[in-house]
Amino acid sequence: MDRITTVIASLNDPLITAVSLAINDKVIFIALIAILIFLFEKRTEKILKIFLVLLTAFVLASAAKEVLGLERPCDSAVAKIQCPDDFSFPSNHAALAFTLALAFINKKTYPMLMGFAILTAFSRIYLGVHTFEDVVGGLVIAPIAYQTIEIFWRNKEEKPWEKKK
Repeated sequence: MDRITTVIASLNDPLITAVSLAINDKVIFIALIAILIFLFEKRTEKILKIFLVLLTAFVLASAAKEVLGLERPCDSAVAKIQCPDDFSFPSNHAALAFTLALAFINKKTYPMLMGFAILTAFSRIYLGVHTFEDVVGGLVIAPIAYQTIEIFWRNKEEKPWEKKK
C-alpha cells in the first residue's frame, strides 16, 4: 500500500470518523449531492446536464471497477468499516464528488465544491475502503464524463440532424 494511503488510514479522530461515515452512507451522499446542485444551480437545463454528467461518471467508474477487478485495501488490511463487496478502482464516491465540482468550475461555489470532493476522497481513504490511487482514478473519471456529455449537449443544441438553410 502507498504511503499516503497508509498515513491517512492510520488516523483516528471521532469527528473525522463521523463525517466519513455520513459520506459513506449512499443515501446521505446522494442527498448531499442533490442538495448542493439545487442550492447552487437555478437553471433547469443545467441541472439536467449535471445529473446526466453524474450518471455518466457513475457508469464509467462502475464499468472500470468491473473490468479491472482490483481488490479493496480492506480485503487485506483492517478498515474502520465493513469492507464493501465490490471492487476498489476507481472510487465511485470520488468520481461523483469531483464531477460535481467540475460542473461548477466557472462559478464562485467551485472552491467549496472542490473542498467537498477532496473531503469525500479523503474520507474513502480514511475509512480504509480505498487507496490514494483509487480516489485519483475517480478524479480522472470526472473530466472524461463531463467532456462526453458536453459533446453530446453541444450536438443536441446544434441539432445536426436538421438541414441548415
